[in-house]
Amino acid sequence: MPIFSEADFDRLARPHVARAWFLELDLPAGISRLHSGTGRVMLGGHEWRGVTDPIGGQMVSMDNVEEPRFGQAVAVNITLSGANKEFFKSVHATARQIEGRRGDLYWAAFDGETGEVLIGLKRLFPGKITSPSLHWQGIGVRTVSITLESIWSSQNYAVGGKWTPADQRRRFPGDAGLDFVGVKVTENWSK
Repeated sequence: MPIFSEADFDRLARPHVARAWFLELDLPAGISRLHSGTGRVMLGGHEWRGVTDPIGGQMVSMDNVEEPRFGQAVAVNITLSGANKEFFKSVHATARQIEGRRGDLYWAAFDGETGEVLIGLKRLFPGKITSPSLHWQGIGVRTVSITLESIWSSQNYAVGGKWTPADQRRRFPGDAGLDFVGVKVTENWSK
């Protein structure tokens, strides 16, 4: 089933279409709903708090959301800069409790002139939160970064393990079949 309908594509073809990202995090203190704009927005029956504040210096950057490729774990990095001291300390205190919790990334489109919702929330990236990364420079520059890993990223690894001699012996004790894979072997013949 496609995420976007034909009606959605028609709405996206209109002039003045604005988009926004919405992030729902299951944090130890409760569900936190954030969006990439300013102010507070009611959407999908919930209030979403804007995290972009040009005056206060809070800004969110987000990596591209990419399609999964074989052999590659998909993740989205989200960075909040301009974090105040209290927020920075609270993230540091609860970092271990944050890791592994649910984090979902949604997308919505609006009419840029009227503010009308053109396309409601579309969950594009269901994921799990990795341990937050805290960075500070000088006296007042603090950033907090989290990574949302795809819920499918654990399927990125081979079911049976790795193709190494140690893993082969774990699967089949005494089997030396992979001992010389990737090793240069030379033979000397003498008469």
